[in-house]
Amino acid sequence: MSSEPVPGEEPRDPARAIGERLAEHRTRRGVKVSQLARQIGVSPSLISQIERGQSRPSVSTLFALAEALDVPVDAFFRNGEAAPPSAPRALETREGVRGDRYAVRHHERAAIDIEGGVRWERLTPAPLDDVEFMELIYEPGAESNSGLYRHPGYEMVLVLSGRLQIFVGFESYDLGPGDSMAFPSSLPHRYVNPGEETAHAVTTILRDGLPPQGAGDTRS
Repeated sequence: MSSEPVPGEEPRDPARAIGERLAEHRTRRGVKVSQLARQIGVSPSLISQIERGQSRPSVSTLFALAEALDVPVDAFFRNGEAAPPSAPRALETREGVRGDRYAVRHHERAAIDIEGGVRWERLTPAPLDDVEFMELIYEPGAESNSGLYRHPGYEMVLVLSGRLQIFVGFESYDLGPGDSMAFPSSLPHRYVNPGEETAHAVTTILRDGLPPQGAGDTRS
């Protein structure tokens, strides 16, 4: 979705948008702030600060919140709801089929701005049950988390521009444009932009999927 404010409306604070969605999902499941904090290993005050828009979650905290509340990560994205029927989101073709039924225009992406100079933009029209398909945008010096983190799934990354240094366990991979990698998200990992240029990458995360047969097999 467009990040431009609607004429006549106050622009929404990205942190507040995340907090509103967190409070909504937590309340819907009847989970107290203290219970959620204990479950993901953070302080209740941090959960409260996120819900009030006073703090943004790190990537690791965001994944932990999603897992604890049993929602996809992009459930916290702002402007991710479907447009109302009256909104001119797509042109009618001669066959009467909506031209943008399956497409996502760049300015219409649902997005989230995370702690540390990281932005995610969803590349599908709506959240999917078993996969995340997103563009990662890392400002110079940005990092996904100060330490290694893990979450369920299998992760695939293709760098489009700039550089990303991806740590997986005790190994480090320096990726430039056109470089890609894939690894189990259950392994401790983190992303860092070590360069002076904003890094853009596309990632696909299979939430509970297994890697393809033979992936990671180093036997000759």
